Amino acid sequence: MKKISIVLLFLFLYLNAYSQARKPIEIIADSMQWNKQLGQAIATGNARAIQGETTIKANKIIAVLSEDNSQQIKELQAIGKVVFLKDRQLATGDKATYYINQEKVIIRGNVELKRDDNIIKGEKLIIDFLTGLSKMEGSGTNQKVKMKYITE
Repeated sequence: MKKISIVLLFLFLYLNAYSQARKPIEIIADSMQWNKQLGQAIATGNARAIQGETTIKANKIIAVLSEDNSQQIKELQAIGKVVFLKDRQLATGDKATYYINQEKVIIRGNVELKRDDNIIKGEKLIIDFLTGLSKMEGSGTNQKVKMKYITE
C-alpha cells in the first residue's frame, strides 16, 4: 500500500509539472517585435508574461522559441526590474531566465526572495520547481548571502 501511495505521489507531481509547462503563455507589453531569424518575440515596456500560476514582470521580456518548427516557447528572458512570482514566492532582481519545460528559474543581480515574512538576499538565485530545491549565492567578491527568517 505504501508503494502505491509513493507511486501515486510521483505521478501527481509529474502530471502537475507537465501540465504547468503546457499551459498557454500570455505576454503583455507596451510594444512587441518579432525576430523570425532569431526565433524571438521581444516585449518592451511594462512587460508581463503569465502562465498559469507563474507571472514574470520586467522592463523587457524576450520569448525564445525552440529550434524545431513547433513554435513553442522554451525560455523567457527578463531584463530590468524583474519580478518573478510563483507558488507564494516573490523574487526580484536585475535579470532572469525561466526555462519553461525544466520548471527552473535563474535570477541574477540584487536578488531578493520573499516567502511569507522570510527574506533572503544575494546575487544569484536558482529555483528548481520540479525538485523543490533553491540556491542563493553571493557575489565572487565580499558579498555574502543574507537571510531574515521569522520563527514563531
